[in-house]
Amino acid sequence: MAGNRAGKKQVAKNIFNRDQHCNVIIAATMSAGKTSLINALLGNDLLFSANEAATATLTRINHKRNLRQRIEGVSYNQQGDCHERSDNVQSATLRQWNDHQAVKYIELNCRIDSLRKTAKPLMIYDTPGPNNSQDTSHKNLLEKALSLPGEKLLVYVLNATQLATQDDKQLLQEIKNSPALAAGNQIIFILNKVDQLDEERGETIEIFLEKTRKYLEGMGYLRPVIIPAMMQTSLIAKKVLSRKSITRNQKHRLQAELERFRENKFSLNEASYIPLNIKRQVRAELKKSQPGNVRPDRFDKSELTQFIAYSGIRTLEIFLSQHN
Repeated sequence: MAGNRAGKKQVAKNIFNRDQHCNVIIAATMSAGKTSLINALLGNDLLFSANEAATATLTRINHKRNLRQRIEGVSYNQQGDCHERSDNVQSATLRQWNDHQAVKYIELNCRIDSLRKTAKPLMIYDTPGPNNSQDTSHKNLLEKALSLPGEKLLVYVLNATQLATQDDKQLLQEIKNSPALAAGNQIIFILNKVDQLDEERGETIEIFLEKTRKYLEGMGYLRPVIIPAMMQTSLIAKKVLSRKSITRNQKHRLQAELERFRENKFSLNEASYIPLNIKRQVRAELKKSQPGNVRPDRFDKSELTQFIAYSGIRTLEIFLSQHN
């Protein structure tokens, strides 16, 4: 029994030492949509928005192809001891673990259907966003994730409706100065919530992408990769495809975005700052045939599949699948 406990503790203490994997680190300030991005990758509302949470918890998601419907999870304390295990993690489980003062690390095993084929096994890290300048625990956990051994890909989420806030500038500067990212590890920027821009007031996607590019280059990020996205709406579309229930407000939101999608389904992909080969791959998916007479009061499977490619989440999935 003692040997079994020692083994569990050793596994917990080695939670960050897997350099044979590609470590994908998700970072953002509050309200940028980091949780929506991860949930959109997973295709369900597993993670909850923790803007109000006082604890600093780092969550790692292991992509396991052999798992289907269930999600396994373990929570750990600061010393690396197991706090609690679950063979069927739900959103309520994660909320309970995040709210517990003793829990500092969470590890989840699940199958991400959109990432079935990847160049390397993926480890996705959900880092806590900074909640105030006095709390250094969030910053320490982010730095710990950035210092992981092996290859790293940083996915930084920007809020299109609150670009260049002071918190955002500070976090971007800290990441830029981190020696852990000085060895050629790639950074991808997600310009989230572009569906909330007001085109009638001149807030076009082209203008905002150019504004974002200038902002990032002014922070020292030259030739940034920028993906315009609407992660919350992406998640709604994925839930409909997998026959999960959605609210009336979510249905109306998706219907409104589908109307704009039908007007020009290539607009976000054409405006994005991404490598040409990925832009061409997304365009090919957008060009696939779909029914000509789509009823506005019903969701069509093939149209929703194209909408997911349009919404930005598919572009990120291609990046993650091809990254090596």
